[in-house]
Formats: sequence, C-alpha cells, structure tokens
Amino acid sequence: MTLFAWIVLSLLLLARPVAAEPTQLTIVQPAEATTMDPGRSTQVLTVNYFYNLYDSLTRWDAALQLQPGLATSWRAVNDTTWEFILRPGVKFHDGSPLTAEDVRATIERNLVPGKTVVTAGFTTIESVQAATPTLVRVVTRKPDPLLPVRLAQMGSQILPARLTTDEGAKELARRPIGSGAYRFVEWVKDERLIMKAHRDWWGWEGRAPAIDRVLWRAIPDDFPRLVALEKGDADIVTSVPPDRIKSIAEGRNTRVVSVPSTRTVEFNINSTQPPLSDKRVRQALHYALDVPAIIRSLFAGLGRPLAGGLADTDFGYNPALKPYPHDPARARALLTEAGSPGGIDVTLHAGMGTMVNDKQLLEVIADMWAKVGIRARVAMMEMGARQRMVNERALPAGGLLLINVQSTRLDADGSLWRILHPTGLGGRYWVGSQPGHRFHELMEQARYTLDPRKRKALYAEATQLFDDEKPWLELFQEVIVYGTSKRVTFHPRPDFRLIVSEMTLAPR
Repeated sequence: MTLFAWIVLSLLLLARPVAAEPTQLTIVQPAEATTMDPGRSTQVLTVNYFYNLYDSLTRWDAALQLQPGLATSWRAVNDTTWEFILRPGVKFHDGSPLTAEDVRATIERNLVPGKTVVTAGFTTIESVQAATPTLVRVVTRKPDPLLPVRLAQMGSQILPARLTTDEGAKELARRPIGSGAYRFVEWVKDERLIMKAHRDWWGWEGRAPAIDRVLWRAIPDDFPRLVALEKGDADIVTSVPPDRIKSIAEGRNTRVVSVPSTRTVEFNINSTQPPLSDKRVRQALHYALDVPAIIRSLFAGLGRPLAGGLADTDFGYNPALKPYPHDPARARALLTEAGSPGGIDVTLHAGMGTMVNDKQLLEVIADMWAKVGIRARVAMMEMGARQRMVNERALPAGGLLLINVQSTRLDADGSLWRILHPTGLGGRYWVGSQPGHRFHELMEQARYTLDPRKRKALYAEATQLFDDEKPWLELFQEVIVYGTSKRVTFHPRPDFRLIVSEMTLAPR
C-alpha cells in the first residue's frame, strides 16, 4: 500500500462513527425488593421497581400533575361511567399487544378482596368493560371524583391478562412482564436486580429512555452504601444518613439532591385490645414524645411534625390541627385515667431499611416513653417479614408498626382512607374504621362527593376526629434526600419515585 493510500484509509477509519458505549445507572437502596407483582406491595423501595417496569392508564409527572399514560384521553360519560381511549400500538415486553382486555383483567383483580394489597384504592369501582380493543369503560358504584387519579395509583400498573390469574401472579412475582420504559433481565436475591431499556416503549414524551441499563442493589448498612457512592460504584443512593449529607455535598464527584415529600412517618397501632384500645393511652403515647427533638437529632431538622394524619400536599390537609406538645406529666395522667398507673408494655416493630435511621428512631421513642412508664420492646425484622405482617394484617396486639404512608392520590382518600379503609392495610386495627362509626361515614361520604367544598368540610371533621382518637402514632412529614454522582441529572420527585426514564447520565 502506498503512503498516500495508507493516509486516506486512516482518515476514513477515523471518520467512521463510533458506537456509543451503553450507559448503566446503578441505584443502591437499603432493602431488597419483596416482589415484582405491583399488586402485592406498597412499600416505597419496592414500588420504585414497578414504576420502571410497568405503565398505568394515567400517570403523575415530576410536578405531580396528572398526565396521559396508556390512556391518551378519558371522559365522564355520566356521573358513574368513565371511558378511556388506549394508546395504539403498545406492546408488552414479551411482544404481545396491550389491549382493553389486559386493562379489564388487571383492574378486576384489584376488586377481589385478598387478591392484592391495594383493594382499598379500587373499591369505588363497580365493573370494568373492554368495550373494544382500545376502549375501556369503568363504572363506579357512586359518583367518584378521583377515578382518573385512581388509575395512576399503586397497583394500577397494567399486566398481561394471563398473569392476573393465581398461577400467573406466581410467575409475575419472579419474572415481571410490563410495558414500561425498562424490561426485566434478572433478579439475584440479595445481590442485584437488572433492567434494560425497552426500545419499543411508547414513551411519555415520544423519546426512548436515555439510559440503557439499570442495576439495582440492596445494601442495608449506611456505611458501605455511602462508600459505594464515593468510590463511583453507585450513581444514586437512597436513605442518606443526615450526618453524612455535608460530606456528600462537598465530595469531588458527589452531590446531594432533596425535596419535601408527600410521605409521612407514623406507626400503625393495633388498638383492638387493651390497653391500646383506650384513646387516652394512645394520646399518652404522643404526649410522651418530643417529636421536634427527634427530627433535630436523627434527621438533621429535615421534617415537619404531623397532626391529622395528612401531609400538607394532600387535599383535606387540616392546618387548624397542631401536633401534641411534649408533656410527660399529661402522658402519665392519661395513663392513670385509663387504669394503667403502673405503665404499659408495647412492642415497636419495623422493617430494616424502611427509612433512614429507622432502628435509632425506635430506640429513641422507647427511651422517651420509658420516662413515663411506657415499656417498649424494639423488634426489627427483614423487609420480607415486614411485608408479610402488612399483607396479612398480622400486627400483634400491643404492637406498633413503623409505616411511611405515601399519598397515592394527593388526597386524603389516597393516604388516610387507603390505609384505614376496612379493606386497607390498617383498617382492622381501629374500630373507627368500621361501618357504623363516624370516621367511616365521613370518609365514605367524601369519597363519593363531587363538590370539592363539601369534600373539604367532610375531611376537616374526619381529621379532627382522627387527631382526637390517634389511631396512628403520628410523627412527621419527610424530606427526601439522595446522594448522587455528579454525572446523573434528574429532579427528585416529592412522591419518592425513582423513574429512570426521567434521568440522564453523562459518560464516565
């Protein structure tokens, strides 16, 4: 080859386009997934997987505005009938077309008590009809102002109809098939979960996901989780300990992103038996706690003490209610009035990784309670065991379970009533949730009232009753804090969702 030909060939080779290296995002959370079935968990860390693998008819955007999803449009035909037009050409990850029959089967599964853990959010629905392959008709029992919102909530992710059967659900729990931006590759328990971009995805904004591959890892302990971020082995870590925020923010290759959240921190209380069945005892639990001090010492001051059971992002939030003050003398007096002058024994339960500093939170609460005669045993468990306790409504008498309630509808119906409804995850633990009681009556009236002013008045009375009865141990509204590598770009969502199709990643 002549020198001239060699030079020309070299220039041609240099000019050839170089295929871009596949991008991989690594997300580290403190707990393992419990299932891949979106009807079987509402735990925030597990739900993150669902919102990447599956789609729903409607969806919340990053600003928490309702947007089209698998449905391009919807309308109320009359007070109790809604029609949804499906997006054409959508395929599941296995290549099968998504049709109205899949939507019907998914929603109907959620209407059957015991089939899923999200039934409480769908009880307004009477029936679902696949009118045509692209038209779904939903009939509600009474006028439901939140029906389009319900179809964006937990458990609304559309599944292939064949996987909504009992046998299909067993397969789904291990090997999910959705229509979302990412498809499942593998799940090695206690090691990794891998997803790859679904290149045939219809796309919320008409564009393919920018990140090719997502590696999810679970690292329960704070120190190795943060070391993974600092070494570049993780791009996003959740549950950042407050005492490490400054060092991450000042890191050469790391940053901190945060946003006030729609999530609140409480404990479910099994109040079906004495002494917790007496509201004076439940009130004493609150007076014995210094919640502002807990927020300062464990959460770097990031949080707002709670009253009325609702985050201030929810419709129905009652600003007239104020958190109980720290008043140990009042706590002791209430225990005496309730017939327990010598104190009481309770157990504080929590899943490891439920939230940042969860074990320390239980220990601080137990220490504060001990000063007024409330003897609390701390019982931490693996997240799988916690999920079983939640799903089976198996919180023992005398027990409290750490929960962080995520509002699914930005409305009291998607937080208070989602949990305390008789079919909800905490409905069996408090008599006020049952038919014939005023709280039940108020929440059901609000659920079916179209006039927002009347709904607000109903919620005002309901939250006042809740504040007096204290069926939950109320603590605070959370602030979300992530540690990230500087090559990740995303805006944290108030709803805790880590939706990878909303992110971009610079090459290393």
